[in-house]
Amino acid sequence: MNPKLSIIIVNYQSEKYLAKCLSSIQEKVLNMEDEIIVVNNSHLEAELPSEIKSINPGKNIGFGAACNLGVKDAQGEILCFLNPDTEIISENIYELTQEFNNASIGIVGSKLVDEKNNTQEWIAGQEVTILSTLLNNLGHKRDKKIWESAVPVECAWVSGAAMFIRKNIFQKLGGFDEKFFMYFEDIDLCRRARQLGYRVLYFPEFAIKHFGGKSWLDKKTQKRYYRKSQRRYFLKYF
Repeated sequence: MNPKLSIIIVNYQSEKYLAKCLSSIQEKVLNMEDEIIVVNNSHLEAELPSEIKSINPGKNIGFGAACNLGVKDAQGEILCFLNPDTEIISENIYELTQEFNNASIGIVGSKLVDEKNNTQEWIAGQEVTILSTLLNNLGHKRDKKIWESAVPVECAWVSGAAMFIRKNIFQKLGGFDEKFFMYFEDIDLCRRARQLGYRVLYFPEFAIKHFGGKSWLDKKTQKRYYRKSQRRYFLKYF
């Protein structure tokens, strides 16, 4: 039997994509026991079907904090954090959740593809260090063999754009570190899970289309958030 799934979506200026995202979930994923929770970080509240739980913090509190807020209302055994600018492609969600039958698996990430169905970069990877970051900036993409794998592979982290985690582990970890307003909270969560002895798995057999970055109109602000979170991550662990 498929474990009950709570899909948590943080909406920020993505109303244009949210409706398609919700439709794809209801068509490809949901059974009677599953639930969708939308945390609205936008000033404008999205119009949602009555069966979808909606939480409105009243302002943009950041991705990690919004996810943590959504989990407080979640009833599922498995949590799925999903970006609003996505559409579910695959129908084999059951195969992905079966990976959690292995007690050592704590977090699973799905494959993400772009609008042309090409696998997106940087959706999973090895341990993030200062050296690996410098090598990546120089074009040495060591993580490429992970995100291009056709079969499930263990890794250090998976993208929070489509991340599955046992609810009890998420709670044990204290949720996302809310000091990361945006970016690196997913890498940080995976690192802390591995420190507790849980494994992180990239599962490319379940695919999701990700339109990517549609919440951001100002790329300079987006890059500033990224650099700030990257610096916080390095200060936390190095």
